Amino acid sequence: MKRLVLTVIGLGLLVSPAFAGEKTSEELREEGNRIFAVEGLRKEQVTRVVASGKGQRIGFYFALNPDCSASGDVEVRVTKEPEHGKADTATVTSYPGYPKENLRFKCNEHKVRGVQINYKSADKYVGDDALDLLVLFPGGYAYEHHYTVSVR
Repeated sequence: MKRLVLTVIGLGLLVSPAFAGEKTSEELREEGNRIFAVEGLRKEQVTRVVASGKGQRIGFYFALNPDCSASGDVEVRVTKEPEHGKADTATVTSYPGYPKENLRFKCNEHKVRGVQINYKSADKYVGDDALDLLVLFPGGYAYEHHYTVSVR
């Protein structure tokens, strides 16, 4: 009987997410927050698909407290302009897009102030384009986002 119990416990450990190296969405979110808070700079690649010659929003950046109030102003700088189009920023109010597991998910129901990044390709251009952004948040945190834009 003792051997059976030990076998069951051993098999349970082998298939558990902690032992297998898999992380739950909560663990990944906390790890991402911890890395962002410690290092202060997050570098990411972002891909968007846009219609040729049409202006389109490709990003929206904001900083909110858990009660959905603004935690300060966000500054967005285009550090590398696209070669086949134009990128611009505008201060707007729009809906945030927090995932369900985020404690600010309830903020998705209300428009908030932020900075929107827009892209418009040259007329009749079809192909890939790219741009880089530096997004500075209150509290000394930042994103370096490399946008790959597929113009169709």
